[in-house]
Amino acid sequence: MIGQEMPGVSAPRAEDTRDRRFAATLAKGLRIMQAFKPSDDSLGNRELSRRTGMPPSTVARMTFTLTTMGFLQQLPSDSYRLGPAVMALGYTARANLSFLPMAESIMQGLADEVGALVALCMRDGEAVMLTRCWRPRDVSSLWLNEGYRLPLATSAAGRAMLAADGAGGEDDIAMLERQGYLTSLGGWNSAVNACAVAFQSSPGTAHLSFLCGANASDLDPGRLNQKVAPRLRDTVAQLRRGLGQI
Repeated sequence: MIGQEMPGVSAPRAEDTRDRRFAATLAKGLRIMQAFKPSDDSLGNRELSRRTGMPPSTVARMTFTLTTMGFLQQLPSDSYRLGPAVMALGYTARANLSFLPMAESIMQGLADEVGALVALCMRDGEAVMLTRCWRPRDVSSLWLNEGYRLPLATSAAGRAMLAADGAGGEDDIAMLERQGYLTSLGGWNSAVNACAVAFQSSPGTAHLSFLCGANASDLDPGRLNQKVAPRLRDTVAQLRRGLGQI
């Protein structure tokens, strides 16, 4: 695997925890589920305690409750993995991305054409999460799967979202307006080059982004800027036309 995966646990902001509407117990349970990474087979209470920073006694109560409700499955080894209730929520969330069926063949075609990973990304706190990945057929690509998190501020996918919201750096905002995409040369990992295009499923919704990336040895700056990034921009525009947005 290239690089280090972003931690799966997003700590709540201090100002949120002081709000009387904040349900602290619910937050602890959600942090337990966030601690699981795509590469994890299972986790025990001790590891969950280490990843979340919560006391072992608290973790034990959370895992018991989550197992009872089907959000975790307890294995004979007394470790846990995500349960069917989490999977059901994931399927429901993906079904709500109504543009995905149209995007499937378009983005797979792009991945095959440029020989690089293509991914749909969503913001997750101070990270962006790969929600759907398309890999080029018969060509090796980045080992990044659905659920993998990239840093918001330094990845092409995150910077594209921030720039589209007007919250990014001036250079990123100007580049996105001028070219329709942002590029990253080793931004979050020195061995990875990538580009990204911001996308809204409908007006007024949160910005997502489509990412295209590969090992730097397979995607040099010239090819990234001259072919791959413009093709990603044009492919996203094709999707938007299909959705009647332009």
